[in-house]
Amino acid sequence: MLRFRIGQAVGAALLGLVALTAVPAGAEAPASPPSTVVVIADINQILRDAKSAKEVQTQIDRAMADFSKQVSTSENELQKMRDELERERSTLSPDAFSAKTRQYQQRFDALDRTVQGRRQALQKSYNEAMTKIENTALQIIAQIAGEHKANMVLTRAAVLFAANNLDITAEVTKRLDAQLPTMQVELPAPGAPPAAAPAKP
Repeated sequence: MLRFRIGQAVGAALLGLVALTAVPAGAEAPASPPSTVVVIADINQILRDAKSAKEVQTQIDRAMADFSKQVSTSENELQKMRDELERERSTLSPDAFSAKTRQYQQRFDALDRTVQGRRQALQKSYNEAMTKIENTALQIIAQIAGEHKANMVLTRAAVLFAANNLDITAEVTKRLDAQLPTMQVELPAPGAPPAAAPAKP
């Protein structure tokens, strides 16, 4: 009985399909859907190879290196402060030692907050610059896809095999370099990390 019911359902579906596809005499057949034309682009490679993207990375690296030098100076001062505390542990009163220890911890925490804040600010500057580059790259991808009369763009990571003439990555990178050869990063305002207090007044 179950098999019969399934057969009825399939028969009904076939009848419905015939009814939908049958074309009355004198009527025009419905237009067939457009054929799929695909191009492939690797946006990650484009954002690695583009001149503007490399320049953004160089600017961020330089800013971070400059800040690291400042941080290193403060870290050295904090280390001296810590060494002085260790030497004075046996000579200071408990209250005086606790006060100096708190002072050291406050300076340490302030430096840590400054470093984290600077890294976050630089990451934000990097993201904003790269977003501008990516938006331009996407516009170029759309332009080239139109030239190929493509109605679908796939990322290379989603494709196992494709003919070479379908991959527009190199052309996108070339046009991106021509259209956006440089990118100035809006770096956060420079700010030196807090200096450690001198070990002795």
